[in-house]
Amino acid sequence: MLARPRVVHLVPKLLEGGAEALVRSLCARLPAEGVDVTVVSVYPSGLDAARKSLLGVPVIEIGRRGRGDVQYFPRLVRTLRDLQPDIVHAHLHTGQYGGRLAAILAGIGTMVLTIHGEEPGGPLRATIDRVLHARTARFIVFTETQRKDVSEREHVSLERIVVIPNGIARPAHLTSREGSRRDLGLPPDAVLMYAPARLSRVKNQCLAIGALSRVIAQNRKEVHLVIAGAGPDDAALRALAHELGLAGRVHFLGFRSDAASLGQAMDIFVLPSLSERMPLALGEAMMNGLIPVSTPWRGVGEFLEDGSTGCISTGFGAEQFAAAMLRALEIHASSDPMQERVRLYGRARFDLAEMVSRHAGLYRALAGAIA
Repeated sequence: MLARPRVVHLVPKLLEGGAEALVRSLCARLPAEGVDVTVVSVYPSGLDAARKSLLGVPVIEIGRRGRGDVQYFPRLVRTLRDLQPDIVHAHLHTGQYGGRLAAILAGIGTMVLTIHGEEPGGPLRATIDRVLHARTARFIVFTETQRKDVSEREHVSLERIVVIPNGIARPAHLTSREGSRRDLGLPPDAVLMYAPARLSRVKNQCLAIGALSRVIAQNRKEVHLVIAGAGPDDAALRALAHELGLAGRVHFLGFRSDAASLGQAMDIFVLPSLSERMPLALGEAMMNGLIPVSTPWRGVGEFLEDGSTGCISTGFGAEQFAAAMLRALEIHASSDPMQERVRLYGRARFDLAEMVSRHAGLYRALAGAIA
């Protein structure tokens, strides 16, 4: 019988985004599947002592101070050389480039890369990727659409790309929907549309704000938009809401570590993104039974069926997104069983145990091949 595979998950940090949440959920559960895990965080992890204890696996922080700090790299190489794992599993930009190169220099023979999003292009990066891809045993993606895109864009054979859908722990149960609204300063009887995400161009919250003004003009119900998250577009989004006269209808909660659970105090989930891979916030919202409203980003059909498990706009314009919002409002006010269909589908599509099991199986196969 093979010994327990020793795997290092290499990440920039461990707090805030969907990728970081995925790594935390995965690493906390892998030891029970027979995998020994260490997390190496290139920047300060962002986790306090209590969160590290809850994670339950060793976390090593390299302590990089910023992108201009190149002294982190020798420390990273030494750390990986000392750990000597069977597999280095890299995530995000830092893992894709500095992380994989450090693993090679540390003598780690087997690497896995999860492709969470599309990195900026250019001839230099294409050359670097070509070299590093050749030394990477497997690439993990979340959907068949992404698998085909990565194979074509990165010139990697389909056989080396593994589809493992994201899994999500069921959100903690709120003690009181009414109490949560009160604590957040949200109106108790309004229809709340919820948009938890990083405030950035690709997440496109400006579309939801622009569409809300049209919804309010066409709907008699009191409808509000609740935005949870932080990011570079914060000031611009607040200014847009003020400009459109929506300051009292758009609520900015900032970064919330309990964003998933807060969905239970909301009514409709909005996903106005320009592009997505496998949005964890969508899964969390579906598990809470929120009716999803989404733009038609590439691959959305692998998650939502328009009219059955959500409302997909016909385009990326404010009028089109408002029309999808209005359809969701009609469904919410009716006896349509979409909410229960959405809840059941979310639990099946974003199954956490299945995600952990498939990662563990991949590690065992790769470790067995090099044993």
